[in-house]
Amino acid sequence: MPASSLFKSRLLTPGPTAVPEAVLLEMAQPIIHHRTKQFQAIFAELSERLQRLFFTTGPVLTLAGSGTTAFEATQASLAKPGSKAVTIATGKFGERWQDVYDAYGVLQVRINVEWGKTVDPAELEQVLKDNPDTSVVTVVHSETSTATACDLKGVADTVRKTDALLIVDGITGVGALPVKQDEWGIDALVTGSQKAMMLPPGLGFVGLGERALKRLEELEPTGIYNLDLRKWVASHKKNDVPFTPPVSLVRGQRVALEMIEDQGIETTWQRTAKLAMASRAAFEAMGLKLISSSPSDSVTGVYYPDGVDDSKFRAAVRDNHGVHIAGGQVGRHGDYKGKIFRTSHMGYVDAADTLAALMAIETELRAAGHGIEPGTGVTAASRVLTAD
Repeated sequence: MPASSLFKSRLLTPGPTAVPEAVLLEMAQPIIHHRTKQFQAIFAELSERLQRLFFTTGPVLTLAGSGTTAFEATQASLAKPGSKAVTIATGKFGERWQDVYDAYGVLQVRINVEWGKTVDPAELEQVLKDNPDTSVVTVVHSETSTATACDLKGVADTVRKTDALLIVDGITGVGALPVKQDEWGIDALVTGSQKAMMLPPGLGFVGLGERALKRLEELEPTGIYNLDLRKWVASHKKNDVPFTPPVSLVRGQRVALEMIEDQGIETTWQRTAKLAMASRAAFEAMGLKLISSSPSDSVTGVYYPDGVDDSKFRAAVRDNHGVHIAGGQVGRHGDYKGKIFRTSHMGYVDAADTLAALMAIETELRAAGHGIEPGTGVTAASRVLTAD
């Protein structure tokens, strides 16, 4: 019997994240047919709660599929034929959105930022001046692979001065970090169910502003079917979806959003930020270096000290303590594989989970030969968590 079976499992990977018991129970209810008034009532409530979470009066579409599905649908639906897309990559996922436009044959102007750093809105402004035929700009709010957050409001202010639409990957941003779609002028905001939304993978969400809705009306769909957002907008107006949805996930998401609203979204942001600050303080006290110069509150990444084997270390943290953390990724402009580990602060995670993870990490670093005084990380984190 593996040692991990003796421990409470604590899922601190940056997706999927832990799911509250109340949400799991809701998803265990008998399945209902989606072409019914019962489902439409549940879907209507979900849509209203999503609008409040996104801080928008526009529609927030609920798509069957991953965050990648939702983002690709948004990219494919909003780019003007023959125009350019400015694609900002600060890590693995920004590079993915470049790959999507490669697949659709869209001409790109790529802004590739060194991993661990973020885009400068002034650089973006110059690129847009040099490329007035840009129809869309893509950016990742919280780049999971590099644990880096951008100045999203600054980026949105810059794009808003042009005719280009801003498409934002908020997959580890929405529900964890401050983001206000209408106030900040974000044309399309995308997230997925498996991060701060406290649900298993399977739903993608797209918030559409006025300029994005107008663009959809102006363009003729080409080369897409299920991913054509026009279909989803038309059904959304009737509290419906164009294709069979994952009904149980829709029901679970409604409950998860109710839990977030009961706590208060601003309170959720503050709690996430405090867990992140506590973790960063703990890692620095342990002598570990953060990977980001603009750290996200959703996920923290740190470099391993010399001599620590990534796969063995994470396996020991999991098997000896029941704590699941993530390793590094590799992309075209960066390589963190085997060099870092990452811990999540999103969604259904609290101070006890965070302290347990920090104790497990410290214990296994000591076992790997990294000299740390016992309790160093937990003590540093506790000071942050208990501060007024």
